Amino acid sequence: MDASQKFELMLPVGNKDMFYAAVENGANAVYFGVPHWNARGRSLDFSFEDVREMIRYARIRNVRTFLAMNILVFEDEIDSLPEFIENIAALEPDAMIIQDVGLMRLFKTIAPGVEIHASTQMTIASAEGVEMAERLGCTRAVLAREMSLADIQNVKNRTPLELEVFVHGALCVSFSGQCLTSENIGGRSANRGQCAQSCRLPYKMLVDGKPFDLHGKRYLFSPRDLSAIDELEELKRIGVKSFKVEGRLKSPEYVAAVAIAFREKLDKGFVSEKNHEPLEVLFSRGLHSGWLRGVNQQALVNGAFSNHHGMLLGKVLKVDRKSVVVEGRHPLEAGDGILFEDPGEENSAGSRLFNHKFLGNKTLLEFGNIFDFRRVHPGMSAFRNDSPALEKRLRKTFAERENEIKFPIRMRLFANFGEPLSLEIQDLESHTVCVQSEKSLEQAKTPRDNSERIKKELSALTGSAYSAKDIRLEIPNDAFVVDKEIRNLRKAAVEALDSIRFNSHPSEASAESGKALIAHARTAFKNATEKPVQITVLVRNPKQLENLQGLEIDRVILDLDWGVDYKKPMEKVRELGYQVGFATIRVLKEGETKNLKKLADLKPDFILVRNPGALIYLQNSGIPLEGDYSLNVSNVLSAEWFLSQGLSSLHPSLDLNAAGTEKLLENFGGSHFEVSVFEHLPAFYMEHCLYAANLTDAERFPYCKQICSKHHIDILDHKGALHSLVPDAECRNTLYLERPQSALNLVPTFQKLGVTKFRLEMLEESPSEVADKTRLYAQAIRGKLSLATAAKLIGAEEKYGVSQGQLFHTEVWKDRKKV
Repeated sequence: MDASQKFELMLPVGNKDMFYAAVENGANAVYFGVPHWNARGRSLDFSFEDVREMIRYARIRNVRTFLAMNILVFEDEIDSLPEFIENIAALEPDAMIIQDVGLMRLFKTIAPGVEIHASTQMTIASAEGVEMAERLGCTRAVLAREMSLADIQNVKNRTPLELEVFVHGALCVSFSGQCLTSENIGGRSANRGQCAQSCRLPYKMLVDGKPFDLHGKRYLFSPRDLSAIDELEELKRIGVKSFKVEGRLKSPEYVAAVAIAFREKLDKGFVSEKNHEPLEVLFSRGLHSGWLRGVNQQALVNGAFSNHHGMLLGKVLKVDRKSVVVEGRHPLEAGDGILFEDPGEENSAGSRLFNHKFLGNKTLLEFGNIFDFRRVHPGMSAFRNDSPALEKRLRKTFAERENEIKFPIRMRLFANFGEPLSLEIQDLESHTVCVQSEKSLEQAKTPRDNSERIKKELSALTGSAYSAKDIRLEIPNDAFVVDKEIRNLRKAAVEALDSIRFNSHPSEASAESGKALIAHARTAFKNATEKPVQITVLVRNPKQLENLQGLEIDRVILDLDWGVDYKKPMEKVRELGYQVGFATIRVLKEGETKNLKKLADLKPDFILVRNPGALIYLQNSGIPLEGDYSLNVSNVLSAEWFLSQGLSSLHPSLDLNAAGTEKLLENFGGSHFEVSVFEHLPAFYMEHCLYAANLTDAERFPYCKQICSKHHIDILDHKGALHSLVPDAECRNTLYLERPQSALNLVPTFQKLGVTKFRLEMLEESPSEVADKTRLYAQAIRGKLSLATAAKLIGAEEKYGVSQGQLFHTEVWKDRKKV
């Protein structure tokens, strides 16, 4: 970024119209997906030539271009990437936005001159997480959307890296990079660009096994949309570098509207009502500051709807056969879409507005004859959710040439007779070019004043990035100058200035160096010594330890709820003769290392690390560290890096199916991995607490009085499956799928690939259920019970049966990618 450009407004691009809407309305940067590899699987793919053209167009206009490659890369794909990265580097993007650790390493090796930004998909929510990004060579971190202004300030105080923060657009209820709902329910991984929007579906809630009346709130996991336009000044003061807008699947008009409003706010310190209004009308589930003002469990989720509703006008006051009266004065336009809806109910009606009138502090709405007014009644909410007239005005801002942003230039045409005609142009940034004609200037046989004609020809800059601010003619009055010669000079000068402004600086790139890096990773840890089978059981409450004595297991992991003392359960496990480990929570937010310190001070035999921030914090603790699935290890390059950072073993990403897992184990060596053969698959992992939001009026802990310790919530989905909602030590909720996953039939394959460490993860099982399941799995893994017999007995143990989960999903994200 230009040092003079202190703050950056970054807009999303999903097609070329969105690109022009962003550039022409004040974006400092745009971001879009690289061909075939990005986190918006439903978007249209750009060709390499499209990308090249957009990068050039943007840079000439002082707009930076960031290419998003923010997905996980699987082991069977990584060999195809070195040449691809070499080709991407040749396009000269200003930066790459990346999630996968292995992919970052490839870019830094193949094209070290390409700037790397750590994607929000890396779930960076602390200074420790930012440090991980810095170690990987990133120059910027895109922070998790769950962070407050205070969190961001604290991170900024502790890191030299640039920080990027989302300021507008849709909010995911789950931490980005940690949502496994789409993957585990339908084989459509959010970490692979195929989010199925499960958070926008209706659900029912059971409390302590009984249906709970939500009073019409069915969309329990659907947050309002983020709009931090009122928080921009504070974010600027903190020192955030880039303000990012979500929406690669939105419309060009949406991009234009957001760019205009946020540009005005950044430049003038305020946003006019005229420019704020489209933010709600074009797409809104209700605008909210998200987590920036801190956790507010009562305000984040509306619950009454999950789709676009637009601007709330107010309540319906009166209905007759020809009109509807709503509260408030609203300057509407003919053709606007008006939606009427009962809060929390499916009853709704809508139509195009024919006319409106003000009645004091009320607005009378008139519609066409075909509208059935019987569907509307007093008390309904009225929304303005569409406006063709507004969209038409916004489209003009980028679709009509007269509205293009132009950079003023000074033009000087000069020569003496017998010299080549020269054209010098200079922009306001002191870029200067000069071009000359092939022929020398001659005297006209019939002298005439050509100055106006020449100036008109020079100022014909349509289609370029420039407008003529000043034109000076320094040629004899009787010079012979033809229009074609002026046009050629103007064209050549513009092209020369474009080249200077584009400032081509292709990064040196070597695909061969990337291939060598991959080959090294596949051999670096391959020759590990053979180890005996090791079986670990993870428990989530101390009572689950009661019947574990005498079982053929080696270790127990304690993953306990908030406020539960770890010391006594740890002593109990050691009395049983097993090693004991502690599990960290899935995400480390700023200021949460105190709980890590408490765990480390107890000196367990090992710690299961679930996030990079915890890894950074615990590296020098002297306690053996092991990595869990939430680190998203899906290829040999990410596996090698995490082991190099002090982890002694890893767990494959849960985004991998059986074939992907086997490929990773084969290429890297199964002895470095622990594999879960029984687990309750996580879906949403979220800062939003449904216990506090729905069972109390409290905004946050501790005002909720730890209601989660007194009740249990189950979630019923639209298919009739019942999922368990479990809080963790930081009051975050994890939704676990109804049917646990069993990978028992894959144990022989895993063992052939060198795996000796197997894990069983319990959830809400009773002590006897824990013991029975552990006994069956342990005997089967150790070969003392046939897999067929064990599988039959295990199936009988489960209330809802067992599933093969994501391991046997065979569809891949690229099969559904639009081209």
